[in-house]
Amino acid sequence: MIAEEHKSLCHSFNDQKTVRLLSDLFVTRRDCYCVQLKHGYSKVDEPLTDDVLREHVQGKRTVGGYQLTKDNLVKWLGFDLDPEKLSGPRETALKILHVCFEEKEEADERKRPRIWQKAVLLEASRYPDPSYHIWILFEPRILAKVAHWLGLGILELANLNPKEVEVFPKQTELTTDRPFGNFVKLPCGLHQVERKWSKFLDPSTFEPLSMEMLQHVQGISFSESDLTRIMSFEKKNHVQTSLLTPENFKCLNDKEEEEAVKFLCKYWVKGHRNELEMYFLGLCLKRGVSHESARRIIEEVTIRTNDEDKQQRLELVDYHYKNRLNVSLKGKSGIREIFGELRKSGQH
Repeated sequence: MIAEEHKSLCHSFNDQKTVRLLSDLFVTRRDCYCVQLKHGYSKVDEPLTDDVLREHVQGKRTVGGYQLTKDNLVKWLGFDLDPEKLSGPRETALKILHVCFEEKEEADERKRPRIWQKAVLLEASRYPDPSYHIWILFEPRILAKVAHWLGLGILELANLNPKEVEVFPKQTELTTDRPFGNFVKLPCGLHQVERKWSKFLDPSTFEPLSMEMLQHVQGISFSESDLTRIMSFEKKNHVQTSLLTPENFKCLNDKEEEEAVKFLCKYWVKGHRNELEMYFLGLCLKRGVSHESARRIIEEVTIRTNDEDKQQRLELVDYHYKNRLNVSLKGKSGIREIFGELRKSGQH
């Protein structure tokens, strides 16, 4: 009965086509894999062949694939939303998808989604349970360091805590101590314990899609200049907060707050406000500026610029001071990036 339900979403698809697409889109490392047992997974030091993948899509065994190549390259960036860790996994998925699909106005005044929609896949790893994976695919492969940076950046923009949402790749390179890294259960398979199938979902309705949709997936490509730029960004590490606790944060005086307000108002331009606010908050957290001062500054900026998202801006301040004390937010470097983009577009 389970197999018939699964096959009903395949339509004219056969196992051979599914295996080919599964291999092309998701399988990075072929010399080993993991299989799901009743309790956890076991590593198999044998080649991950098409026959193994065929058994995976048929539900005879469930396979996990290692993400990094020996050269530290990846085909995809993944987010694992576990209902055992999250109070609202569907709402969390929607926040990530919103960041991915949010339209950004380019210098030529055209609007484009932040991430190409054909490269983003939403999967229920054991449908209909609210256990979701979000995949962002790349073509060609990119360095794990770049994918990891992008993943944390998306969580920042979505106001999500990386302690609650797992980002894959978890490591940026393989080492002698960790020569394989982490694996992820491949899609299109059967959860051997729950006996529930993985299904791709429509990101707007969360209803299952036919596997034929995989034929239309296209990974993101980056130019060499884009990759160089990303690699030059400061690494996202945990903020050193031993001396920066909420009790030790200090309020700015009236003059300092006014200078900050004038400065932000000058660059509070549509299309850059979200990033500018986050980078400013990162600067405040790193310099030990109090929650009260940061909130007053942002509130005054929204009033003077007639920002219709005033309440959302203030909620972002509250969120970061409550949840982000141990997560690095860009400060000066991020603000400088915005200055450069505004200068190039002629807005400043």
